[in-house]
Amino acid sequence: MKEFLLIQFDLHHRLYNNVLQEFTDEESNQRLYNDTNINHVKYLAGHLLNSQYGLARAAGVDVVVKWNDLFAVMMQSKAKDNFPYPSIGEIKKEWNDLYQPTKNALKRLTDSQLSETPPSPFHQVANSKGELWAFINHHTAYHIGQIGILRRGFGKPPMSYE
Repeated sequence: MKEFLLIQFDLHHRLYNNVLQEFTDEESNQRLYNDTNINHVKYLAGHLLNSQYGLARAAGVDVVVKWNDLFAVMMQSKAKDNFPYPSIGEIKKEWNDLYQPTKNALKRLTDSQLSETPPSPFHQVANSKGELWAFINHHTAYHIGQIGILRRGFGKPPMSYE
């Protein structure tokens, strides 16, 4: 089972980078149609990064969570307008820097470790670290899809799977 979760983890890493291609920092900070019911790309990208920190921590990676107050998971944050967020490039760099240490730690997890209780606040959505990993994979796909729709709304070509 772990090998399938790793395949998804790798896929999401590639798609995260692909879906954010061609967004300028300014565009990534704008809500489509100025609709405050729609998150902007930068918030979604940062929110996904924040959930990756949670997965990294659950896998045993000692990480310093950047921008938690801006992008916290479990409905502890929301998109802000006219706010000096970190750049989309900084968010992507942090995602990419976190990728390999997290993947290595996930590969080392034993079945026993995957059965352990996940760290707070994730016990609200999963009973074990393995369930948390599956949940975060789904969560990542969901938000990558949202960014994919926003791409089209901003007149960009569809996200590439390559």
